[in-house]
Amino acid sequence: MRRLVPFLLALLALSACREREAGIRTTSFARLYVRLRVASSSREGHPERARQARDSVLRAAGTDLQGYRLELKRLQDDPDRWEAFWNEVRRLSDSIANPKKGH
Repeated sequence: MRRLVPFLLALLALSACREREAGIRTTSFARLYVRLRVASSSREGHPERARQARDSVLRAAGTDLQGYRLELKRLQDDPDRWEAFWNEVRRLSDSIANPKKGH
């Protein structure tokens, strides 16, 4: 029994670390998503410029369109992360649309 307690504590700690890491990845991906949306919408009517801007944002994030789509699929497959992702996208979008003065 004494050996079981440290093992269970280690599993709990590992699980907490994984959840934290997933949360960080979700937040980071939400920021990337918003940057891509801003890059596209700021070049509306100019599809080639919008594509170039999106490619530049993806490169700066250390990924490409395929990597982006793969992470998006992973998010869609996890309802908790998907909801957290959209909550963060809304929060970021609101902060862009309604910036606070003096911050």
